[in-house]
Amino acid sequence: MKKQLLIPTLLIGCSLFFACGSSTKNTDESEAEEPGVVENISNVGEAVKGLSGLEKAMKDVEAQTNALKAKTPVSNDDLKNVLPETLDGLKRMSIRVGENSSLGISSANATYENEDGSKTLDISIMDGAGEAASALTGLAFYGYNTDSEEITENTKERTTDFKGQRAKLTEEKYDDEFTSKIEWIHKKRYLMSMEGKGYTIDQVGDLMDKIGTGNLPE
Repeated sequence: MKKQLLIPTLLIGCSLFFACGSSTKNTDESEAEEPGVVENISNVGEAVKGLSGLEKAMKDVEAQTNALKAKTPVSNDDLKNVLPETLDGLKRMSIRVGENSSLGISSANATYENEDGSKTLDISIMDGAGEAASALTGLAFYGYNTDSEEITENTKERTTDFKGQRAKLTEEKYDDEFTSKIEWIHKKRYLMSMEGKGYTIDQVGDLMDKIGTGNLPE
């Protein structure tokens, strides 16, 4: 309880300090430059609301992480079945599973390419079940919880709702060539990533439904 009250108490204390500390100035200057007590209290109230929302989000993440910790990771075959031999006309060039099994983490990765190499896809999946994987997935839960956006000359990156779930979208464009990546959590359990060279973000989004994630257990 003391930890939960620490930050709001400091905020209130600072606000009252700035509200009352202006007494050393003349009245006209104070009224013109300093916010009133009511305004300070209102600002503190908004800050406390933000902290309450953060606390709720943290509790949700903790509950989801604990639920995953108690589950058993899926098998390598389950993950292999997610990754088809061909996708959008591209041939699967490689597939790797079980690389992190020594850590108790179930994961897989596959790469795809068309004949002339102008388009490629890289898909990775990690099951969030188990002690180690649930901790990593918990960080992702928290990271995807807040809307954010960053735009540079060649890159657009945002975290938002996408196709009914939280996701991080990254699209790069150099000359006329796109490279796009979508990272999301499937069924509040599986950390998914799909990156496509020669694809816009919407085109990669269309492929999300064409891999076999629907058969994975919750």
